[in-house]
Amino acid sequence: MSDVSENPVVRAHRDVVERLWTEPVLQFCGAELPRPADSTVLAAESRCGATVLKWLENLPKSTRLMALDSSGPMLDEARSRISEEEQQRIYFVQQRVGALSYADGVFNAATCLHGMVTYRQAKEGLGELARVITDEGTVVACFPLLSSFPEFYDLLDEALRSSGLEEVLGRIDELGENLLTPARVATLAEQVGLRQVSISEVDWEVAFGSGREYLYSPLIQETFFPHWIGAIRSSEREDVLSYIDRAIDTYWRGRTINSRVRAALLIADKA
Repeated sequence: MSDVSENPVVRAHRDVVERLWTEPVLQFCGAELPRPADSTVLAAESRCGATVLKWLENLPKSTRLMALDSSGPMLDEARSRISEEEQQRIYFVQQRVGALSYADGVFNAATCLHGMVTYRQAKEGLGELARVITDEGTVVACFPLLSSFPEFYDLLDEALRSSGLEEVLGRIDELGENLLTPARVATLAEQVGLRQVSISEVDWEVAFGSGREYLYSPLIQETFFPHWIGAIRSSEREDVLSYIDRAIDTYWRGRTINSRVRAALLIADKA
């Protein structure tokens, strides 16, 4: 095992996102990861390798694994966490789940526990995963849900009203339409040709030390933050986010800020 990478994005993911997102997700679905023998399987958006490490615990030695991520530094960190022996059957490739270069039906199983936050990302990603698995293949995927961090939407509403921006409150509804619910995930799975679809909604608590830590947590940065700020005009962004930051610190009065993450876990077959 190597020390954590000096790349700040990689370090933030391994130190924070794995602890607050990947590890809880793997607690819920790790036992469900497929274990086909004499096969090739795909771990898309594998980030710093936590999913790969967990999958390897029970994956037959005769099975090869393709570990993909859109970030080269993330892949380098993942590679550094794998033993030399295991690296003989793992291939690290820089690709994103929404644009896979592989032919149809080449993997016996595929996982993706990161990177599918919006409806569009889920549609593209699930479509690609369904395309590249065999007719007997299985997909295991996880999606952060709109219902995560529920207090943010009330705070955004308050910030917009306090800034005299009532006329743009509809942006909150538009934001919600672009994020995911279990029903939307189920619909997308069926649309891309997956069958025997099972979706479980899971949730867990996370904690932050301040309003700024809440807003700029690596977990939120990697999931919802880009979409949250997309609902705020650039000219209004600084004032609105500053208001939310102050409001969180005022309402929680120096106490730990507890919130909830909610996710949809999907297990589905091709046939």
